[in-house]
Amino acid sequence: MWFEIMLIPFILLLVLFLIFFIVQEGSKWQKHRFLGVFARFIQASPRRGFVVFFILTFLTIPATLGVLHGWWTDQLLGPGMPDSQTPIVNTLLILILILAGTIPVMWGSFRTWRQAVRSAAEVRVRTTSEQ
Repeated sequence: MWFEIMLIPFILLLVLFLIFFIVQEGSKWQKHRFLGVFARFIQASPRRGFVVFFILTFLTIPATLGVLHGWWTDQLLGPGMPDSQTPIVNTLLILILILAGTIPVMWGSFRTWRQAVRSAAEVRVRTTSEQ
């Protein structure tokens, strides 16, 4: 029972990350019936995109460990003690796989934000030097 309960936030987090990843770029998503809200939210500024991916990336760690905790709770409350470490290894492998997919997306949005800040600073320097 606890495994299934802890699986809900894990899956919701992955679905939310996938939705934001899909609508990250492209103005055509802003007019979409269902995904338009997500597209308008994340495309508002490069900073917001980075913050969203940063939060979602680092929330995957407690969500994955919550799934493991739910499995252990079910096993301990069940008929017997767990007799293998396979679920621990599988959970850690899933965590590494998910982080291997989410960290590059987060890093790319960070680079976009950093480039936008540099461009804005360069424009400010140009306009103040011209006056």
